[in-house]
Amino acid sequence: MTEPSQVLIVGAGPVGLVTGIELLRRGVPVRVVDRSERPNPHSKAIALWPRGIEALARFGAADELHRRGVVLRAQNYHSQGRRVARLAFGGMRRTRYPYALSIPQQETEAVLRDVFQDLGGVIEFGTSLTGFSQDGEGVRAELETGSARRTTERFGWLVGCDGAHSTVRGGLGVPFRGSSYPQQFLLTDGPVRTSLAHDEVHYFMSGAGILVVVGLPGGSYRTFVSAAPDLRVDDATQAVQQAASERCPVPIELVGEQRTGVFRVHRKVVDRMRVGRVLLAGDAAHIHSPAGGQGLNTGIEDAASLAWRLAGVRAGRYRDEVLDRWESERLGVARAVVGDTDWQTRMWTMNGWRARARDAVLGVGGRSGVLNRVVVPRQAQLSLAYPGPRERVGRLRTGMRLPDVPLDAGRWLRDELDSTEPLLLFFPGVGKHRRDVGDLVEHHRKKHVGIRVTAPADTGERAHRLLGLVRPCAVLVRPDGAVVALRDPFGDEFELDQSVRELTGVAAEARWVG
Repeated sequence: MTEPSQVLIVGAGPVGLVTGIELLRRGVPVRVVDRSERPNPHSKAIALWPRGIEALARFGAADELHRRGVVLRAQNYHSQGRRVARLAFGGMRRTRYPYALSIPQQETEAVLRDVFQDLGGVIEFGTSLTGFSQDGEGVRAELETGSARRTTERFGWLVGCDGAHSTVRGGLGVPFRGSSYPQQFLLTDGPVRTSLAHDEVHYFMSGAGILVVVGLPGGSYRTFVSAAPDLRVDDATQAVQQAASERCPVPIELVGEQRTGVFRVHRKVVDRMRVGRVLLAGDAAHIHSPAGGQGLNTGIEDAASLAWRLAGVRAGRYRDEVLDRWESERLGVARAVVGDTDWQTRMWTMNGWRARARDAVLGVGGRSGVLNRVVVPRQAQLSLAYPGPRERVGRLRTGMRLPDVPLDAGRWLRDELDSTEPLLLFFPGVGKHRRDVGDLVEHHRKKHVGIRVTAPADTGERAHRLLGLVRPCAVLVRPDGAVVALRDPFGDEFELDQSVRELTGVAAEARWVG
């Protein structure tokens, strides 16, 4: 029996599962359906960047993902047979995950399914959404199972996480604007005999096209090549092998069984991610080139930043305008990611003087460290900051993700986000500016409900130094890890209280909760 306040999630991929997990953690009943008869068996997206790993770590999935994945520590750009730049991931700051994690999507989904089911969730494979309508009170959805049994059921909200060919997006009539690249792309996943470092990403750019080689768990590799749009591909493995041999300056041989794929790449973004009580997330809302491996991470953040808001709206703590804020934020991110990946894809295929200029810029950027300081954090989405009122204290600024820095006893700052509630952190400052914040912590714990209040254990002041904090500071953080406010804890208490009330949803305020 469907509860009228239940959230229907269409799509049991990573984005749908993260949405379901984060809602269940907040006591929101969900129903997850997927038109496929069984879980996805394909590797698809393979890259998890630090921000994506951090989102999954909040509900305890990071350790198992690491057991199933392989750490990637750098990416190399080669042009015309020589390396022109190397980007080292280890320089990423203020994260415990200074790398990318290579893990096939079906493994990521398996880990998330376990978490979802441990929370009491059930996935209905072989169940399709065939139509829906909505009013001010909810959504009426038409569902069909594999046995052709049709039902019409009532839900509070509908979240479309059903991919690039989204039924939910089609039902809304929301335009999916953009275009397609002229090339076709081929890939193989399997054993490879090569001297290329297994824990690094390798890009080989040439006039013939791009070759990308990435390590996979178990010693395998993903080998990815571009091809002419009119190339007839009868044997994808043979076509990839031929292209790799032509474009790679060191021997590379595909051996054993290979999983193959032939596909086109698109760059598209919806105009809207929310229409009333229906929302779109992940590939249903934005698709782009696999350059940089950002798609899965962007979708995970869509889900993580949606769930706490939707739970708050459902509970009456927020007005539903906070979902418009979510839409604005995530559309901004999607457009930026589509732009970045489009630039990188076009960079792959440059020829003549443009290719020479590209190589020169990459060379200078690599030698000067600019690529490591600017490009890597942007690709990892660590430097991403949401728009809104700008406040800055030390290295902290509103809109940014809460940095992850080491604390006492082997803990890290973002461990404080394991709760489903917002977070209020009190830092006492250092040296002559240090003040005892213990009484403030107890005062605000008693004063406010629905928020975790704590003073991070930092006896050696290392976290203060890494965050650039000298004077006492109160840091207010959303459940998805974004910094909302930076305040003097010994200053105007009303101002801090107002920020806390807005974030916790007292009196259903819908101001800048972000």
